[in-house]
Amino acid sequence: MFEFKKVGDKSKLSQKIVRQIEGAIRKKEIGPGDKIPTEKELCEIFDVSRTAVREAIQKLDAKGLIRIKKGSGIYVNEYLAGNVIDSMELYLELNLNKDYIIHVINIREILEPEIARLSAKNRSKEDLMAIGETIQELKKCDSKDFKKEGEIDKQFHMNIAKSCGNPLVMLMLKPVFKLMPKVRSIVYKDLDQAKPDALEYHKEIFAMIKNKDEVGAYESMSNHLQIAEKHSKIIMELL
Repeated sequence: MFEFKKVGDKSKLSQKIVRQIEGAIRKKEIGPGDKIPTEKELCEIFDVSRTAVREAIQKLDAKGLIRIKKGSGIYVNEYLAGNVIDSMELYLELNLNKDYIIHVINIREILEPEIARLSAKNRSKEDLMAIGETIQELKKCDSKDFKKEGEIDKQFHMNIAKSCGNPLVMLMLKPVFKLMPKVRSIVYKDLDQAKPDALEYHKEIFAMIKNKDEVGAYESMSNHLQIAEKHSKIIMELL
């Protein structure tokens, strides 16, 4: 069992406890599924009150680093992708404003053309089916159902990201993609040309990916996102 040290001076005790336990997890000195000492034992190990230990446990739990099983104890948690995605998604949603919307599109302009290129290189037949289905869904979607149109738009881009061959891409971009329906539904609602433009570019991007045209996929996605930025700026001026 990894040995913790007494935390010393009494200021910010809970944070010092958090740093030690988190540090041990980061260094893999204790790992997923490992049981850590009880509250009482932690009080003795760190030479602090139960209040300080409970505060530390709450902070570690909020970070997703531990899980508490009633009647069993405290265990190191599996650190899942969802923990990262949920935190980032919440941060972006709480800070979403006109500037952030443009910043989000700019990030997509940096990353998604290369993702489209990798998709053209690595996509499978199943990937093509998933991407192609979103084009048909957007085409058939009720033109007044702006929320659903935004969701379909998001799924098109997510399917391309899933097909690129790098699992970390979805980890990085999923929080950004989750904002898309909120932004795109506004654009589809207030800009008549937005949906026809999106459909044409989606079809073009899909064709490039299907034909394994890496350069074409990169350029088509880049052009698509430049138009999306232009549309978003028009809408932001109206808000």
